[in-house]
Amino acid sequence: MREEVRLLVKLQALDTWIEEAERLKVSLPQQIQKETRALEKAKEHLGGLQGELRALELERRSKEREINEIGEKVGEKKAKLFQAKSNEEYAAITKEIEMLKEKISQLEDEVILLLDRIEEVKMMEQGAREEVKEKERRLQAAQAEAERQLQETEKNLQERRKEREEISHRLARRTYQLYEKVRKNRGNAVVQAQNYTCQGCHMEIPPQTFLEVRKGETLIQCPFCNRILYYWEEN
Repeated sequence: MREEVRLLVKLQALDTWIEEAERLKVSLPQQIQKETRALEKAKEHLGGLQGELRALELERRSKEREINEIGEKVGEKKAKLFQAKSNEEYAAITKEIEMLKEKISQLEDEVILLLDRIEEVKMMEQGAREEVKEKERRLQAAQAEAERQLQETEKNLQERRKEREEISHRLARRTYQLYEKVRKNRGNAVVQAQNYTCQGCHMEIPPQTFLEVRKGETLIQCPFCNRILYYWEEN
């Protein structure tokens, strides 16, 4: 393989690495955003459970106060039984007492249901707290790893760009312009030719063209996609 082709192959490899590194620089912050959104969602879920728990506790205390207030009324009604002046008045007070007791029983059942729900929500809240802690840990780990990768990638990028500049200066201006034109249109400008096939567009290359590529004495472009072809013996 002639030197010019070798330089183009190396240049293509560098450009491929640089493009992947640039994509990595974009994807790392996106991953942090993804972990951040997951943490925010977990905190929102936890906040919802905590809000529900507060509302349940308020409702429980309200019903318990109502039970106590009705209990006091029952005591007052019982005291009036001894002051009843007629059977009708006695029966009316007795009926009121029974109605108040039924209300107390109903409220007590409701409190029991509330207590069950409170215990259920408390367990869910504990699980949500653990989830928030896990999401916080994952976010911190992702931030640390992203920072490490970004620093390493940026350092390597500087080295690769410097190497790329050196190679581009070693190429003939016309060759470099051809490379950039093809890369702009096709992405990869330099591809292998294997088994009479262009590895860029996967079209079959004419036998004579393939032989010229194997010789490597001049730049040969694929007659179908215009990519610059090179041949490389695996062994």
